[in-house]
Amino acid sequence: MDIIKSAAIEAGPYYNEASVRFHIVDPLLRQLGYPDHESTYLELEEKLEYPYIYIGHRSKKDVPLGFPDYRAGLKGARGSFVVETKAGSTPIAKLEVEQAHSYAAHAQVGANYFVLSNGVEIRIYETLSGSDADPIVKIPISQLNNRYHEIENILSPVNLAKHCKVEYDRKLKLCDGLGSTALIRSGVYKISDCEYRMLVNGEDHTELFRANAPQVTQMDQQIEMLKSIFELRVEEGNATRDEEGRITAHVRLGGATLPNAEAMRLMGIEEIWFKTSDEFLSTDADNPTMFEATKDFSVVKGAMMPLLLGGMGEMDSDLEGGLLLMVAMHFDGQEMLGQYRSFSEFHIDLPFAATLKVEMDIIGTFVLRPDL
Repeated sequence: MDIIKSAAIEAGPYYNEASVRFHIVDPLLRQLGYPDHESTYLELEEKLEYPYIYIGHRSKKDVPLGFPDYRAGLKGARGSFVVETKAGSTPIAKLEVEQAHSYAAHAQVGANYFVLSNGVEIRIYETLSGSDADPIVKIPISQLNNRYHEIENILSPVNLAKHCKVEYDRKLKLCDGLGSTALIRSGVYKISDCEYRMLVNGEDHTELFRANAPQVTQMDQQIEMLKSIFELRVEEGNATRDEEGRITAHVRLGGATLPNAEAMRLMGIEEIWFKTSDEFLSTDADNPTMFEATKDFSVVKGAMMPLLLGGMGEMDSDLEGGLLLMVAMHFDGQEMLGQYRSFSEFHIDLPFAATLKVEMDIIGTFVLRPDL
């Protein structure tokens, strides 16, 4: 359904100011959701008492600045805009922009945006950018029905609330360049080296397994390959201060491969929570902040475990284990960088009343990219 009727579009350049309001601005505001008596308001031609911001007392000589055509916004929340209309014969020039900006920036108004329309075009400006800034939206009225979404994306109640919401960070910053919370939008972990031991009832049988178990030889080959191709992806996370003011960090891992991601999910280690005793996140690569994380995991007998490089393997017995992850990290102004060391133990019951314990020690580097 068209918001502006075709007859109004054709007549727009010939409308006087009152007709521009009635045929163009009024239906547009109704479509946006103003006024909604529950959550939004719409005021018409309010009298503004102060023409400028004064230092000290106001003089009796002060006169009202003017009457903005419309003021709309959210009830009980931040987010508002003013609309000023002109006749179709009046081009939107510097004087018209300055007038509308003065209404929006007025001490009684404090609108986030101001809108100008003359029946020929409609423009939206950010108030804080000043009267000399370019409009953030500029649409000929002839295209308004097709480009309405550009206006809706800014001025609809839902989007106005989202754009104009302000939250203040009252906690201690993580470090110079970051607030008390830093959202991690992406990152990768890479392997530099990997060593393991295989113990049966506490005795080291690593070389015996290497000599007699083809699966172990294959694992050695895969580990060497992983040193060059392994990139454990970080999908999201954060570093923040908890209620006691201590720095904690959390990452959600996407896996180095699709099978690896599924295996981590089955083991419950796709998300890791870190903590540190340091008061601030280091900005010095030679003196990094130390984080630690621990995690227990298990997989039941018979489960189909995805293999890192593809394929599936059925678990012959229950698997239990634990992970200790130590991280040395610093913030370089753009990224969180560092090294990690991962110690993990895997406990598997063998058929001949023995327990196999695999100890794995992995070291590597990582890069985390926060939102700045």
